Amino acid sequence: MLPTQTANQKRHRLLLVDDDPTNLALMCAYFDSTNYEIVTATDGVMAKQIILDHPYDYFSAYVFDYRMPFKDGITLLIELKNDIHYRLVPAILQTSADSHEDIQRGIQAGAFYYLLKPFSKAHLLSIVDAAVKGFSNHLEITRQAVSLSEALNLLQDAHFTFKTIDQAKHLSNILAFLTRDPQKIGIGLFELMLNAIEHGNLGIGYEEKTKLIENDQWQAEIARRASLPENKKKFVNVEVEHHTNHLDITIEDMGKGFDYQPFMDFSIDRAMDNHGRGIMMANKLSFDRLEFSKNGSRVTCTVQLN
Repeated sequence: MLPTQTANQKRHRLLLVDDDPTNLALMCAYFDSTNYEIVTATDGVMAKQIILDHPYDYFSAYVFDYRMPFKDGITLLIELKNDIHYRLVPAILQTSADSHEDIQRGIQAGAFYYLLKPFSKAHLLSIVDAAVKGFSNHLEITRQAVSLSEALNLLQDAHFTFKTIDQAKHLSNILAFLTRDPQKIGIGLFELMLNAIEHGNLGIGYEEKTKLIENDQWQAEIARRASLPENKKKFVNVEVEHHTNHLDITIEDMGKGFDYQPFMDFSIDRAMDNHGRGIMMANKLSFDRLEFSKNGSRVTCTVQLN
């Protein structure tokens, strides 16, 4: 179920691109009962022109068909990911169930959301909702007027604690702006802090989160578990160490840990899931090194400073 939006919230806008008029019409019909505003294109060249004619945050997500005339979905994706202004907007690729090679190429190019044809309305809405929520969180973290990177010269060591997702957003934003690439670093920090809360302190497992998101109960379950007596005193520790050539940021929760290794890289088996990309994004896109310890309850992120 898609979130209800108030008059004060941005109405999310999607760009749907497909050269098959039947498939394009069907996708548009699937969004009739939602608050999304839909823009369409029938090939990659037209889609790119529409994208470049607007600010980077005009669209909250793109849905591309992999195979299109003039410019296919993967070529369009690569061009957008190479543009600093548009690289954060999530792209969802439509492909066939037997196209593992296509999915692998898409992952390498920066597409972390997939729709296998034929797909249902429920699955389309679930994937789009996950992509848009992630993009909204990233915008909230990275939209700042000034950088605090000069303050890094004054920092030696620092210690922080937080308990809630809102606090994680604020802290990841502050720490990211101590670096020279706050947009990239902020995304990775927030994803790791979110993991420390939901999987670490609150013990929400992967399959359980999948079902919670599908039933639009994830936020309610986060609030419920956080209010339980055994969780009320749990928090996440963050240590910042400023070295000569790099910055180490260590995030440690109070959970039992988890098997983090499968999530360091993106698996084709999870390509169609409505979550599960955060650690991989942090590892591949945000940091120069990412190292887990203490059975996965502690992670150290390294950012090179020069």
